[in-house]
Amino acid sequence: MTITLTPDQEKAIQDAISSGVVRSLDEFIESAIEALPRSEPDFNLKRAAESVARIRELRKGVRLDRQGMSVREIAHLGHRY
Repeated sequence: MTITLTPDQEKAIQDAISSGVVRSLDEFIESAIEALPRSEPDFNLKRAAESVARIRELRKGVRLDRQGMSVREIAHLGHRY
């Protein structure tokens, strides 16, 4: 494979080697390849639907009785200033 670099790119690589960031051109290329984003696994619609169903099942019967209090007031219950 032939790679053509601009003078600025060559200088950046030489600077990285001379400053000790990498030891060689090969290490520079390996580091650059490792920095590439990895593709995420495909979204699994069936698994997502099963998760939603489980969450719905777990929250059955769970209710928050606010007794006229705001969510902010409930969040601050028990806090001492």
